[in-house]
Amino acid sequence: MTSHRNDVTSSAIDAAIEHLEQATGRTPSVLALARHLGLANTTFRRRYPDIVTRLHTSPLHPLSNRSIDEGDPRRTHDLDRLRQRNRELADNLVLAVSSIQRLAIENRALRRQLEQLNSVTHLPRTP
Repeated sequence: MTSHRNDVTSSAIDAAIEHLEQATGRTPSVLALARHLGLANTTFRRRYPDIVTRLHTSPLHPLSNRSIDEGDPRRTHDLDRLRQRNRELADNLVLAVSSIQRLAIENRALRRQLEQLNSVTHLPRTP
């Protein structure tokens, strides 16, 4: 197996994470860490999936579930409101899809009726 030209040691990754945490006050994104180390985002994700997982589960990560204080009533209210809005949007999406399907069927039927009334003859397609 060939070695990678840009292999980064785990100590270098840990040092970069620590440096970026001190600079921003939160866990760095995978993209920021990859750029800091001089690697492409996808290359970093492919070579270091355990680091990616560690970054996403860090309590300092802005999208981590552990970063949400369940005791704060404002955040709990915001989460409840967002979940309700998400359910409403999902319901609206289902209704919109079914309406589009119904309109497509009606459109096809009306086009056929129009073609029959105007005596439209379809020519066979040749390959």
